Amino acid sequence: MKKSKKILLPLSYKKKTRRPLSEKQKRLLRFNLQKFLFKKNFSTKKKIFLEIGFGYGENLINLGKKNIDELIIGCEVYEPGIANLVKKIEINNLKNICIYPKNTFSLLEKLKKNSIEKIFMLYPDPWPKKKHFKRRLISKFFLEKIDKILKKNGLIFISTDSENYLNTILIEFFLNRNFLWIDKKITNCYERPEKLIESKYEKKATMKGNKKYFLKFKKIC
Repeated sequence: MKKSKKILLPLSYKKKTRRPLSEKQKRLLRFNLQKFLFKKNFSTKKKIFLEIGFGYGENLINLGKKNIDELIIGCEVYEPGIANLVKKIEINNLKNICIYPKNTFSLLEKLKKNSIEKIFMLYPDPWPKKKHFKRRLISKFFLEKIDKILKKNGLIFISTDSENYLNTILIEFFLNRNFLWIDKKITNCYERPEKLIESKYEKKATMKGNKKYFLKFKKIC
């Protein structure tokens, strides 16, 4: 009997935490996180939104508050951010958020085909050094994966303050005929959409004086 080949998925790279987790953060991750974990075989009739790399969870909480009848899934490997989100979910008593604290690509393998209404990726790590470009999340392979889980006419929201990464993102989407760039030109991308709030990472970009770009794509087939 032949052994099935193990599928090797790309890594979700994360930078080292600058400081150790506090005791409170450790308790949140050890005891409280369990209540909000994503379950593979879940079933729901609700619309599903997905945020990949939610950072400290500001936008995810905002989505949860404004879309109480929808299910919001957040994926992140940065432990301080996960602990912060758990705390905010409990403070706001939200019942419509679940967390996947592991590799992004392993989550995409678990999600059902054509099940996601909207995908949010706010300030994904640009990995600015050329030798680290291979670590960037948005690639041909990644778009093939989200194409499978996103519904037809489903939307993708992406923001970045890296002009180099912006060019890479646009090229990858232009090469995939299943997606349409709604904004059509860069001058339409300077204002944050109303449905998004200013995150901690956006505030950092503003403090640095970086230009911020907000992109929107639609799955057309």
